[in-house]
Amino acid sequence: MTTMASETSTEWISVEPTEAELNPHAHRRRQRRIERSAAIAVPLAALALWQLAGEVGWLDDNFFPAPTKIAASWWDMIQNGVFWDSLVASTRRIVLGYLIGTTSAVILGLIIGSTKTLRAALEPTIAALYTVPKLAILPLLLLIFGLGETSKVLLVALTCFFIVLINTIDSVSSVPKSYLDVGESCGTGHLATLRHIILPAALPQILTGMRLASGLAVIVIVGAEFVAADTGLGFLVWNSWNLGIPEYMYVGIISISILGVTASALVRGLERIAMPWRRGS
Repeated sequence: MTTMASETSTEWISVEPTEAELNPHAHRRRQRRIERSAAIAVPLAALALWQLAGEVGWLDDNFFPAPTKIAASWWDMIQNGVFWDSLVASTRRIVLGYLIGTTSAVILGLIIGSTKTLRAALEPTIAALYTVPKLAILPLLLLIFGLGETSKVLLVALTCFFIVLINTIDSVSSVPKSYLDVGESCGTGHLATLRHIILPAALPQILTGMRLASGLAVIVIVGAEFVAADTGLGFLVWNSWNLGIPEYMYVGIISISILGVTASALVRGLERIAMPWRRGS
């Protein structure tokens, strides 16, 4: 218990320490359990309400089949291999495009962000190209590379490239000059300055751009598979709609959502590995 006295009065006020102050580790663990429980309870409650609405006839089964019916169709698709073929095709395109786009963007971003003249010359062009909807480029890619995998992988790569490039340039150019002055006073070379000063300072924003790019990669590949693929989760959704099989369509939609969440979680895991000094926060 802590006692406090007012400057204008001799009256003492008792202040009881909170649970978070007495046992901060136990308090944080309890908060995490509550947050995780809520995160699980909300979708489960939504599914239960959806199931109930379907059973009592509040929802048209032709448009909103019950979750149990969707789950049964999902299991059938797993057994006959249709689901795995779709998932693997979309995942392969996303991973290849993401790696190509983000790797090239980080390298170029570090170079452009570190050179003021180069940044001034290229930033307007980069900003103009970034605003072009990437799905609008798909017909051009199909015209050049055909209907194969190359056009879809490049579409994902271009989508990831610009958002990571802009974040990298901005983060590198925003490194405080005092950091660079410290490195210069210690006699560090260009590579050492890049590795030990610029990159750690810019890394949080670079990884933020990579996390945003992971979600956009999922979105753009689905759009591409709607019109230029014969396999993949996007094709699964589109083809199921054409065939009038809503259960399969919902399987594709849910799978796309799970794929996006998984991609974001993987990048967050990379953040924890690449920036161990931020784990406590």
